[in-house]
Amino acid sequence: MSDKRLMSRYPSSTYLQRRARRRLPGFVFDYLEGGSGRQAALARNTRGFDQADLTPRYFNTCGAVDLGTRLFGQHYQVPFGVAPIGMDGLICPLAVSHLARAARAHGCPLVASTFATTSLEEVAELAGQQAWFQLYPFSDAAIESDILDRAERAGYQVLVVTVDVPVGGRRERDMRNGLSLPPRPGLGVCADVMRHPGWAFRQLSKGMPSFSNLHPYKRASNDFLPAKVEGAVSWQRLEGFRRRWPGTLLVKGVLHPEDAVHCQSLGVDGIIVSNHGGRQLDACPSTLEALPGIRQAVGPAFPLLVDSGIRSGLDVARALAAGADFALLGRTFMYAMAALGEAGADHSMRMLREELENALQMIRCPDIDELKHWHSQSAVPTARETHHG
Repeated sequence: MSDKRLMSRYPSSTYLQRRARRRLPGFVFDYLEGGSGRQAALARNTRGFDQADLTPRYFNTCGAVDLGTRLFGQHYQVPFGVAPIGMDGLICPLAVSHLARAARAHGCPLVASTFATTSLEEVAELAGQQAWFQLYPFSDAAIESDILDRAERAGYQVLVVTVDVPVGGRRERDMRNGLSLPPRPGLGVCADVMRHPGWAFRQLSKGMPSFSNLHPYKRASNDFLPAKVEGAVSWQRLEGFRRRWPGTLLVKGVLHPEDAVHCQSLGVDGIIVSNHGGRQLDACPSTLEALPGIRQAVGPAFPLLVDSGIRSGLDVARALAAGADFALLGRTFMYAMAALGEAGADHSMRMLREELENALQMIRCPDIDELKHWHSQSAVPTARETHHG
């Protein structure tokens, strides 16, 4: 299908989401779509972006907009990237591999998850300098050290340490479905898979997905992973990561301004304001709610990235206008992978770019640097400011 026809049929993540729902077994779509508890944090995330305004300045001169931006000394063609995605192969075989190639072509970063089904070495080879690595801390120091050694050897310059999983979230959909990898062969799962033969064929043709990064450490027991991952991160542990990692260090999952300032004081290079896509604590504030206070606390120059709830290029514009320097998206890319397979990687990136370009043209904003100051420039003048007499 041509690029133009794909865009006409799937012009936004909403249309990709609908097709993904039809193509995936229910237990897989629930894993992709669901949050924790009653899905309140998930809903707050998206509602926050839906309700965020961008005030147009229609008399501004605005030709072709420039979406390029610099972050951590590197130029990116767009101010967004691919968030870390675990168990991606359950949704689409080789999803992260396809996205890594597209990220390299479109000049945006891809954050390779510890729990991706493509190894960190392969992602680095496919994405090149666009590849970042996300680490879930491990209770086994030897495993953690070896993974970091592998990331350095593979050429990763940016390490993202996730701190918002001190314990597993109560993801009720997954609990009800008995989600596991590989899927448990219960009657419900078998019936679900039989209703989606296309998904089953794609899985069988590539082999059932597994956590490729962890293959070197797998022992006889299939239950070794929960015993090895240690989600809680103390300040002392974070200091250790700062000493250990020679490149750029980001902390993912910060929601409190005081925590952001402390990270800054320890020499962290940037923060990803995130509530894990609403998949952990159902009472979390939305990221768009937390972002302004964190920006005020760390000052204007400290790099802030944001994820959770971003579904479109317009949402990327909203995030940057609210105080972020960069945005990461997860579900939007995975809707595209589930809906379109390999073609979804390129399509989703073109779609987001077109949406963002359209948003900047509509508000008459020429580039990303100006967008980051848009709310202050678009503030309504006071009576004193408009009085000339």
